[in-house]
Amino acid sequence: MLLLLIVLVACLPPATEGFSAAIKPAASLGSHRVRSLLATSADDADDGPTKKKKGDSLRDATGIRPSLHPTTINCVAEALLLRSKCILGKGKNAEDDEIIAIDTADSRVEPLQIAMTAGGIAMQAIDQRKEAAKTDETTDEFTMEETQAISGRVVGVVMRLRELEDALVEKVTGTAWVTKYGEEGSFGVSKKECRWSADDASEADDEAAEKELAEKLRFDPLFRMNRAECLLALFLSTVEGPKLEMLGEEVAGGSKVDFVDADRLEVLLEP
Repeated sequence: MLLLLIVLVACLPPATEGFSAAIKPAASLGSHRVRSLLATSADDADDGPTKKKKGDSLRDATGIRPSLHPTTINCVAEALLLRSKCILGKGKNAEDDEIIAIDTADSRVEPLQIAMTAGGIAMQAIDQRKEAAKTDETTDEFTMEETQAISGRVVGVVMRLRELEDALVEKVTGTAWVTKYGEEGSFGVSKKECRWSADDASEADDEAAEKELAEKLRFDPLFRMNRAECLLALFLSTVEGPKLEMLGEEVAGGSKVDFVDADRLEVLLEP
């Protein structure tokens, strides 16, 4: 549980007393609301013994485990999708709609609720992997250490989502070749979003900008996935990696950013 505790302690804002009675606790979302919004889990499979393929035997012999990053990136992308739905649905039957605690900028929800929702997203993906392992002979279940690493990272990114997004836009805006060749989308950042970051933007402009970004994140899966990759890369390089190095600890799979191409990585790691 080391990584999860590190991330939660490092990223949770100061605790506030109690939860709003008007908001349904995020814990209940794990089995109902979050699952209904995320992709449907795989059907239950036969538990009978299966013969492992050669590829798994080689993996077991070398001790090399599959990367945890694809699963984590998918979870971050799901969090972005949920947030976009919340932003676009705000103001529509507000009294009747169930609030999903996924955005730290939403004053209606508590930090702990958001952390629990993020953890629910991670566990949904982990459960899907477990079900897939029953029928796919080349798929292994995540170990306990891997489960903790994935959950900790998803919670850590979601709790810092706004800060990481600000850092991402700043890095993209400050890199000449990205603007020159119109490569903002490869980072999951829109050209308009870069202009929205100007200090003279009004509150009305900010609200319109956020809704337009939510539309992009909701209906453009590639854009959403690019953003999720870059946000995770920033989290690993600026939060998790330095914290673990300071403590002299490691986590399952390590914290190396090896899922982003060299050009984007250079931009993201630029001081």
